[in-house]
Amino acid sequence: MVTEIELKYSLDDARARALLQERRLAGNILTPFVTKTVDDVYYDTPDSRVAQAGYALRIRRKGDETALQLKSLTPAAGAWHRRRELHIPSADPQHPDRWPHTPEARFLRKVIGGRPLQPLFNVHQQRHEAQVLDESGAPFGLLSLDQVRWEAHGRSKEAWEMEIELLPGGDEARLRALADALQKMTGLHPQTISKYEQGLALL
Repeated sequence: MVTEIELKYSLDDARARALLQERRLAGNILTPFVTKTVDDVYYDTPDSRVAQAGYALRIRRKGDETALQLKSLTPAAGAWHRRRELHIPSADPQHPDRWPHTPEARFLRKVIGGRPLQPLFNVHQQRHEAQVLDESGAPFGLLSLDQVRWEAHGRSKEAWEMEIELLPGGDEARLRALADALQKMTGLHPQTISKYEQGLALL
């Protein structure tokens, strides 16, 4: 299990497209953006055992990578999100007997208690990624500008979101300093709820 630490913001189309042209963010250097397609399908049992255990479960397809990801539903503090995250290298959420024999897979089997997993909603993202570098040129964060589309039972919504995830070994104090600087930037609004919670609202 790892702990994911990130900043999350909502922003409009004009602000997002302007940021895609930037090479600095609040005094920090940005590498050129790379665009990737990310597709998520969220799952739970018919009696919501995953949510009741305090987690959201998705299967994520990003490029050639596919994995089950379990994230804790930890409340945010403004734009600041800190969540536990477990990865299970499997592309088959509906057949737990085919999951690898790892501690993460055993934990998820225990959570669902033999109940079937069923899809809830889809989240499609065009993700524009750039590393955030400190003054020495060392990366400490990964910035993602996401064009997000939620789809649930014939309903859909679209929005831009920005995330800045602390990289492994990155300085948390530096990310907090960046959060303080971004409070002064117009057009950015702290996003206190996750994409999962927004999908549930649409559902």
